[in-house]
Amino acid sequence: MRSLIEPIVSALGVQLVDVRSLTEHGRSVLRVMVDREGGVTVGDCSSVSREIETLLDVEESIRGRYDLEVSSPGLDRPLVTEADFVRYTGKVASIKTQESIEGRRNYKGALQGVVEGNIVMTIDGKEFRIPVGFVEKAHLVWGS
Repeated sequence: MRSLIEPIVSALGVQLVDVRSLTEHGRSVLRVMVDREGGVTVGDCSSVSREIETLLDVEESIRGRYDLEVSSPGLDRPLVTEADFVRYTGKVASIKTQESIEGRRNYKGALQGVVEGNIVMTIDGKEFRIPVGFVEKAHLVWGS
């Protein structure tokens, strides 16, 4: 779905942060998160929503009824791509890994970038390297 939506979002001058297809309370939901330098407006979200709806109707990519939700990432912005971890170097992030690395799955510390496919972060003065492919969920920590 991401590869289908990303060109449309980019053409509108915004960045695709995340796309999730899920079921909530018995309904199908396609949740799309977009951002841009300086933040997105309600108008940006509305434009993106209209373009995605048109594309999905033409492509018939989703069968049956669904709800489309387009929003900004908010203060606790999800970190999804390797580029996200590079872009937010110096910021505090929370990362949960899919499996344990040296007995640990949860990390919260300052991002130092990405080196050879590993997210580098500092927690209490100690450096940790987390393979990008091991990340289950990650987001910025607001107010840190």
